[in-house]
Parts: sequence; structure tokens; C-alpha cells
Amino acid sequence: MSRNVRREIMKVIQHSVFEESSEYSIIASFSCRVAAHRARNRKAIRQRAEAFINEIGLENVVSITEHASTIGPFSVVVWWYREAPDTETLVIRASDESETA
Repeated sequence: MSRNVRREIMKVIQHSVFEESSEYSIIASFSCRVAAHRARNRKAIRQRAEAFINEIGLENVVSITEHASTIGPFSVVVWWYREAPDTETLVIRASDESETA
């Protein structure tokens, strides 16, 4: 007699943040040199987020948002999910953690 063991799979939603490491003043933000530098930084951040999405698979992505302000850092937030067996212990991380939470 065989016994079927059914394992439950949970979907765990997580997010990853890709952001600039520096902030700019309002005056510096209007400088052509700073604007060009910020544009290059934003492109690099978008490319990092895209590489991450390709790694986890587009089918696992829930949402992608860009956050841009005049003086604050630019960031891309990717909300995604993964399947985890119900035996896995889930950890809740601090809200100020910048990588996968």
C-alpha cells in the first residue's frame, strides 16, 4: 500500500530595490554635467534591474516601479514572487533593508 504525500507550495512575494548611491542638490540637479551623470546612473540602474528580472524570469515579476525625485536618489523597485515549500521557514526582514525583503 502506497501513501501519497502532498506537499503544499506557497507563493512568497518579495521586492528588490536598485538605487543610486548619492543624492543631488536642487542647484546641482540643473547642471548639464550633473544631468548627464544622473542619466548614465539611471541607465545603469535600469540595466541592473533588467538583468535581475531576466535571472528570476519575467513570469515571476508582479510589478516594476521607478522612483525619481529632483534631489533624492533614483530607484527601481521590482516586486516578484517565488514558490517556496510549506516547510521553509520564512523570515521577515527590517523595512529599511534595501535588498530583497
